[in-house]
Amino acid sequence: MPGADDLMMRIYAAMAQKERELISERTRAALRAAKARGAALGGDRGYRPTVGPSAAAAAQARRRAAEQAAHRLPLEVQRLRANGVTGQAALARALNQCGVPVPSGRGAWTHTTVARVLARAPGKHRPHLMDRPLCVEGGVGVPPGL
Repeated sequence: MPGADDLMMRIYAAMAQKERELISERTRAALRAAKARGAALGGDRGYRPTVGPSAAAAAQARRRAAEQAAHRLPLEVQRLRANGVTGQAALARALNQCGVPVPSGRGAWTHTTVARVLARAPGKHRPHLMDRPLCVEGGVGVPPGL
């Protein structure tokens, strides 16, 4: 405090101490009232997991999600390439234009994301899915609803 002298600082400290005491007394009174009502105070209420988080399980879930995306994307890329969209940056723009979600569920497609998903993709594709119609936004053909 710019203009406070030693006396003012001691008064402020005393007021802060009194406020802490009042807050503590109100808290104790509220806990006594809750206990009188029969509320369970403290301890485990049964909502905690019995085992801690598993990094291995989380990694496995991420791997499964990435593999699912890798199975889905080559079909979209095949359709786009059949319509003249080439290059990973152009594919990323086309996927973003029609709102195809990225594997992580957040952010936008980049050429790096396209490359990583394609590198994970299986070698065989299901050609009967190639018959779906394409939406055209900004001159780029992208399958609708993806």
